[in-house]
Amino acid sequence: MKNIAILVPDFSVEHCQDFVRGVLDYYENFPDVNVFITQTLFSHNSRGIFDYQYWSGYEVLKSNQIDAYIVISSVYCSLFSLDEIKEFSSQFGNRPVISASIDLGIENSYAVVNNCKKSYNDVVKHLKEVHGCKRIAFLAANSTGSPEAFERFDSFKEALKNNGLEFDEALVFEGGFVSENAEADILKKLKSKEDLNFDALVSASDLMLVGAKRAFDKLGISMPEDLRAVGFDDAVFASLSIPKFSTINQNIVGQGAKCAEIALKAANGEKMDHIVSSDLYPVFRQSCGCISKADTSMIYKDSQGNICKEETLRGNLLELYMNEILEKHKYASLLDLVKASNTLKQLYFNLNFLVDVAMLEDLAICLYDEPIFMNKHEKTSIPQKAEMLMYSSRKKDHKVYKPEIIFDSNTSLCPINSIREEHGAYILYPIFSGEANYGYFVCKPRKKNFDAYTVNLKILISVFSSAIEYTNNLIQKEKLSNANIHLTETNTNLYMQSKTDELTKLLNRRGFMEIGQRTIDIMQEMGNTCLIFFADLDGLKTINDSYGHEMGDKALKLEAEVIKKIFRSSDIVGRLSGDEFGIVASSMTLDYVDKVREKADKLNKEVSLANNLPFTLSISFGAVELTSSSVLTKLLTEADKVLYEEKKKKHAIRDQAR
Repeated sequence: MKNIAILVPDFSVEHCQDFVRGVLDYYENFPDVNVFITQTLFSHNSRGIFDYQYWSGYEVLKSNQIDAYIVISSVYCSLFSLDEIKEFSSQFGNRPVISASIDLGIENSYAVVNNCKKSYNDVVKHLKEVHGCKRIAFLAANSTGSPEAFERFDSFKEALKNNGLEFDEALVFEGGFVSENAEADILKKLKSKEDLNFDALVSASDLMLVGAKRAFDKLGISMPEDLRAVGFDDAVFASLSIPKFSTINQNIVGQGAKCAEIALKAANGEKMDHIVSSDLYPVFRQSCGCISKADTSMIYKDSQGNICKEETLRGNLLELYMNEILEKHKYASLLDLVKASNTLKQLYFNLNFLVDVAMLEDLAICLYDEPIFMNKHEKTSIPQKAEMLMYSSRKKDHKVYKPEIIFDSNTSLCPINSIREEHGAYILYPIFSGEANYGYFVCKPRKKNFDAYTVNLKILISVFSSAIEYTNNLIQKEKLSNANIHLTETNTNLYMQSKTDELTKLLNRRGFMEIGQRTIDIMQEMGNTCLIFFADLDGLKTINDSYGHEMGDKALKLEAEVIKKIFRSSDIVGRLSGDEFGIVASSMTLDYVDKVREKADKLNKEVSLANNLPFTLSISFGAVELTSSSVLTKLLTEADKVLYEEKKKKHAIRDQAR
């Protein structure tokens, strides 16, 4: 069995969908090939706040189980530099890497590149000879630094020269592969219809042509009456727009199939050329004037002027609409599971239903021993060891829960034999919530339209991460309950050293905030009462000034002992800074605060006398209940305000005594 990985920038991008479809179509005829697909998004350049988490899928696919990699460089280059693409594509050892559209030039790499020169020459020749265009503008994307953008720009200039037309730098607009940018640059350079000094526009992408059309509409410029236009990509919306866009079809499905062929040959050790060309072809529709705007049929003209029919996939709009309605119903069903706050075991009971609604055949959940916390600014190592949590097979009507299988992901991406040995395509998707990354799932999709899985898999992430967190809280709650909500002694040695204040032997600020917040979360989950105290040793500055810092340190140590005697061993006590202390007292109410103050006064007098202190220790407390917030930092701030009022009362009593 050969295992091929595909690194997909974004499942929702049409280019990626067509490319993956081409790969999977090719491998259908090879029962000894498995395909593992992961959506990486764009790491630090992503749109969503936690989109960088998807990059962990790339890290997992470094597994030695993979024999060859296919990288959709043509889409990665929209937000990554060529050097960045080369860098992450060279991390797979000596295994072959097949790049779409861009020659990476790294060791053991292959590329299927577009032959833009012929297609652009056909387009310019068509505009000149069929439509009489003499001044042709270009909508570029050179600002992205993409090799594809420069290739299209250079091919256009060469096509002008080949057809006896002059290149005018003033007729170059910049869109950066973004429709809004294209619209803005055209409106910046053209203030009215009278400023239009060219008769045709060739765009380096259909998406930028959408922005250009918006700009032309605002200026009162019509296509093709006032201006002929041709895009690039032949995106689905190009054949659905009004007017329908003339464009250049990259044959993305064919390019995917060619990359699949090369990947398999390279994985088998066959020798072949490292660069293979993929031919493109023009598609002439309404925006250049080849098809009447009144003609609603799904047709176009090729470069020889022949009438051709659009693909069925593009033409069946009713089917696409009905599928979209069905997808929305499935999303709603999946969201019901998110809102249920299931434990993992409860989720397992619904696993077959979830797999069916999410349009999957198989689903395997693999978790790391401990969650890892990822930061988009730092590289995080992915644990090699993982454990199979649960598995469901729709085809076999079989599911398992916690089979106690621990495996090395560097050797096998999933321990389930059917996934490792049965021919098919599998999606590898990280399971995360915020910065916490719990592991990944490997699933077998039932369909090839990966745009549907963009939402489905996102919901699955929420379902499983919520269940993991909910279950972990319940387990932690049970542990704390069995130990009277006290930290078990098994963790105290090495774990507590980094969280202990050296002087007082209480928790330091870091330890207090971490353990205190966790305790608050559990208390709130259990519906228990809880008090948060902010305490301040009275007069520490005076003690330091009058008796020296050594005596001040002694006062702090003695006060720490007093606090430990006041509160229970189950309460969380820490030194926040110089003379400030924090306490999280579970199952305690505000009625107890006066008793705490009385006990503190009594113990402070006893300790001061027993240690022959030249002063009497004193401490002030402010306390709030766990009601207005569940964030420890905010609760401490509120308790500090109460402490301030307590200090004012003490000063007032002292002043009256004088």
